[in-house]
Amino acid sequence: MRNWKKIFFIYFSTFLLFYFSTFANAAFESRTFLARPAGMCGAFVSISNDANAPFYNPAGLNLFSATSLSFSQVSLYGESSLKYQDFGFSLPTVKLGSFALNMTSFGSGFYREKETIFTHSFLLTQGGYIGYNLRFLSLDIENTSSASSFAFDFGALGLVSTKLAIGFVMKGLNRPQIAGEDIYRELSYGVSLRPFRGMVSAFEWVIPADRDENIFHSGIEFTVTPSFCMRFGIQTYPIQTSFGFGLMLKFFDIDYAFQTHESLSNQHLFSLSFRWGEKRELAAPAKYRRKKKKKTRKVKSRISAPSGEIVEKVNINTADVSELDSLPGIGKVTAHRIVEYRKAHGPFKSIEDLLNVPRFRKRVLEKIRDYIYVGKVSEEEVPEEEFPPEEEEEKPEKPARKKLSEGEITKLKKQYYYQGLKLYQAGNYEEAIKFFEKILKLDPTHPQSIRLIEKCKRAIENRK
Repeated sequence: MRNWKKIFFIYFSTFLLFYFSTFANAAFESRTFLARPAGMCGAFVSISNDANAPFYNPAGLNLFSATSLSFSQVSLYGESSLKYQDFGFSLPTVKLGSFALNMTSFGSGFYREKETIFTHSFLLTQGGYIGYNLRFLSLDIENTSSASSFAFDFGALGLVSTKLAIGFVMKGLNRPQIAGEDIYRELSYGVSLRPFRGMVSAFEWVIPADRDENIFHSGIEFTVTPSFCMRFGIQTYPIQTSFGFGLMLKFFDIDYAFQTHESLSNQHLFSLSFRWGEKRELAAPAKYRRKKKKKTRKVKSRISAPSGEIVEKVNINTADVSELDSLPGIGKVTAHRIVEYRKAHGPFKSIEDLLNVPRFRKRVLEKIRDYIYVGKVSEEEVPEEEFPPEEEEEKPEKPARKKLSEGEITKLKKQYYYQGLKLYQAGNYEEAIKFFEKILKLDPTHPQSIRLIEKCKRAIENRK
């Protein structure tokens, strides 16, 4: 509760600073020019979980765990004199949060606006993110004049639950001016609702500083397949509608949007982004808040690595989403599908039954075959108090061993490291240590895991 009070205090203070400032007409107006947000008519303040975050809510950049290069170019409403270009780079870090650098250009040779935007976003508290933009602006008017200025934006994003997120952003908080005129400023509130996995709806209220009319945006995005999604949106003042789609492939994302306008021409928007790391989430992540579970004692099958270390197999009848997500080739979406199928149809009778899970591929089954097994639920999860005394416990049968190849060990290390890193960033240090210790079982000298375990232990001590 105290952490949410901190977020509210920051929100209320910055709102007062913005609200009691004087208003004037401005240059460098906000424009919906990036394809993914444009497909939702700009309703993106409470989502902002990809490389588009600096333009809508810088706080959301820390939700994007991949390093990326992005590019976008469009002639707004088909006018060659309204050409917009953007080139961006984003980089997540373990301890300092996420950073991004974007360079944009808008206009023709006669009139051109340029921006260099530096963005920093970090986790303030569990489920609460803040971020800011430092924008360096320049305006060139052919044969007339040129000028430059500096603007500061601030945003916050709160993941209230796995289904609800709220956000707000203030653009031009320092009341910047260029050539004696105020630069466009606005205050935006947003809320997004995720009624079920694979769908997110967003609503947004924008209060421009230089005009009386407020603007309302609403949009929806839903997953058709793990690599393809559709978007729709609507906006008031001016009245606009939009639709679009996104392709999320192995190393890059392609987004397209089509927008209508009440008085101007329709327009098509394309964006391309190269990504190194996980695919972007379509809504609030599910791991930032975990409910405490009743302690259980698990009996797991094991396989041996070439180094002689023992690696635990995963029982697909009792594994939760995080355990399934750690398997090679399994992501969060597929892990949720497995758990939901198991709840609906009961325990799996064989490994091949996984092929009955919607959109579960045979090639994925072959990747994880050596890391999973089918066990009885009653034998796998029994409340600890129901176990007989230690001396009466029967020792489990010695499991069969299978050697892992170097390639399989490398994949396992990557999976464990990625899971531990996500938990470390979210402040769940105890769970993070478990994944780093699994890496040390495979590679006892792994330097990153040793270093992060020490950091986790220090953070746990400081929290007491």
